[in-house]
Amino acid sequence: MRPFAPVTRPTAAAFALPLALAASAALAQTPAQPAAPEARSLAPVEVRAGQASPSQQRATVGGLSEAPLSETPQSVSVIRAEALRDSGATSLSSAIRTEPSAGDFYNTLGYIESLQIRGFQLDNARNYRRDGLPISNHAPFAIENKSSIEILKGLSGIQSGLAAPGGLVNFTVKRPTAQPLREVFAGLSERGTTIVHGDMGGRTGGDGVLGYRINAALEERRPEVRNAPGGREFLSGFFNLRLGQGWLAEAEFESHTSRQISVPGFGLLGGTVLPPPIDPRINLNTQPWSLPFDSRSLIGSIRLQKLLANDWTASVRLGQQRIRTNDRLAFPDGCGDIYPGLCANYDTDLYDYRSDNERRTMGAAELMLRGELTSGTVRHEVTASVLRTDYDERYDATQIYHWVGRINALAPTTLRRSVTPDTTPNTLRSLKSTEVQLADVIRLDNRWSVWLGLRHTSLDSSSTRTDPADPRALAYSQQFTTPWGALGYKPWQGGFAYVSAGQGIETDAAPNRPSRYSNAGSVLPALRSRQTEAGLRQQLANGGLASITFFDINRPLPADIADPADAGKEIRVAGAREAQHRGIELAWVGSLSRDWTLSTQATALDAKTTRAPEANEIGKRTRNTTPLAASANLGWRVPGAGGLLWNNRLAWSDDKAVTADESVLLPAWWQLDTSFVWRQRQGAQTLTWRAGVDNVFDRRYWRDAPTTYWGATYLFPAPPRTFRVSLQANF
Repeated sequence: MRPFAPVTRPTAAAFALPLALAASAALAQTPAQPAAPEARSLAPVEVRAGQASPSQQRATVGGLSEAPLSETPQSVSVIRAEALRDSGATSLSSAIRTEPSAGDFYNTLGYIESLQIRGFQLDNARNYRRDGLPISNHAPFAIENKSSIEILKGLSGIQSGLAAPGGLVNFTVKRPTAQPLREVFAGLSERGTTIVHGDMGGRTGGDGVLGYRINAALEERRPEVRNAPGGREFLSGFFNLRLGQGWLAEAEFESHTSRQISVPGFGLLGGTVLPPPIDPRINLNTQPWSLPFDSRSLIGSIRLQKLLANDWTASVRLGQQRIRTNDRLAFPDGCGDIYPGLCANYDTDLYDYRSDNERRTMGAAELMLRGELTSGTVRHEVTASVLRTDYDERYDATQIYHWVGRINALAPTTLRRSVTPDTTPNTLRSLKSTEVQLADVIRLDNRWSVWLGLRHTSLDSSSTRTDPADPRALAYSQQFTTPWGALGYKPWQGGFAYVSAGQGIETDAAPNRPSRYSNAGSVLPALRSRQTEAGLRQQLANGGLASITFFDINRPLPADIADPADAGKEIRVAGAREAQHRGIELAWVGSLSRDWTLSTQATALDAKTTRAPEANEIGKRTRNTTPLAASANLGWRVPGAGGLLWNNRLAWSDDKAVTADESVLLPAWWQLDTSFVWRQRQGAQTLTWRAGVDNVFDRRYWRDAPTTYWGATYLFPAPPRTFRVSLQANF
């Protein structure tokens, strides 16, 4: 087998050593530079980039007020870039390990990552944002230019007119720094994974009129999973220009190229029996003809903002995203008549899957007006916006999906690839929406506040098959309005209590297949999810924060039922299936003493199917959800060690339902990760040494059991014990 080598280019390891030595020399020899003066007009931008205490932390994903999250009637988690680096997170899946309300959904090496929040899977085309603008998540995640990951938990109808009800994920981008920044990072992990990353920012020109932030990274991947090498290159830039008289212009871009051999999941034995945890280093995609999953993405935006009278601001933003993907995989999928799953002896059918030249584009344009109005003692924080989004998925006329033989999951063998593989047509999709939002935060006095929002959405959706003989074309238009409201109250110093209610929308249509559906091509009524939520926040001493949140979400779904008038056909019915997810979220973050910090979260979730065509599913737990999950991170600043921090993170999850009738459950699991961070400061220069071990005890367990939209259920093992070391220099 020809080994996959992503390069005939200089390797990351070749760059890592000289850059690390240069950084050390700079730390010893480069004098501290005086701080550049900071212009007042950019204060709001610079404040968002700061490292606020938990009680004063803010997020852009809420978008209704400048108030800190401790005084906002929404459940939002903010994961900062520095915390991600200290924990060794390099993927979206590893980034959310401390957030028990969020979980994996078909996350594996060499493929895009998807999440579920509060038990609901997020839509990769509708539930993700980048600095507030919609993006497609169908591209590998890059951490290098992200300042934080914001997770809005619960219905997002006030933020998005069309989205799954679990929540929203917003990636905030690093902005120009007020003072000169020069940072080099070099890391080594797993079986030889190497990365080097440079970050440069500051301001230049008279009075710092031009700001810049540039990030570049080169990585070669040799993960613990066997035969799954990869590599990637990343480059981003963010520039802003102070034009005077309250004008600010911004332009930014991000280019990311990634390639890696994908690692498919396993399945139930005989389709019904959970196997014991399998060696997580096994890769079933190890054929001589296996090709990497290849992704090239380019995204950018421009914004023009004007500071108006009385501190009102008006802005216009334009964003564009282009993703080109080659999705290739030796794909294990069923075993003879058993589907989904493996045979009882771990045999599985293997398919040659190739979908080259997939193109996804997302364009967004937003106009926004924000400001405050005062009427007597009542103050209004008003937001009005219009958002236009165009999303398209385009593919070649056919994709390859061809059975090549059978292998054993415990000892994969080599199969011969067909020279005349089977092909199937593709489906092209387009989604265009216009959303008008009005929101008002009414401050009645120092204690009471009313939060109101309304978003009206006009939607045009279309799809067509690439088979000229059977195009199955479908197009429809719909309009709907999603309201949201909350009542906030400050009962005592540092306390904030609230109740809220909101709605979210999802749309669907019966597939245009007259041979199967009696209502083929019919547009179904918009499916309206509803949520109620109540919470209490309490600011703690030294900037800590404690919170408790109660939520109740009801989500209707379409389902196919038998047509009583035609036994050979089905009818797709809106709301024929329904799920109710209720739960409690607890969080505490703060200092136990001068040297000890603790961050802990827990989520209790009662996720059940309340309506379904199949009677044996009613009252059962929603698949791939756990009734209880928790995490804790304990940090110790070692006395007398001069900047040495020891972090220990413990994650725990109760069992998960694999099948709809709860006949198969994933057992409960726990995992301990440990890491050391040592910061050496000399004036304005800093060296940061990091070392860590994930899954310290090399525990074997099944971490995820998603059921995909095509009906297959997969099992993904926990990653094995993994080591990492890195050096970062700031000067």
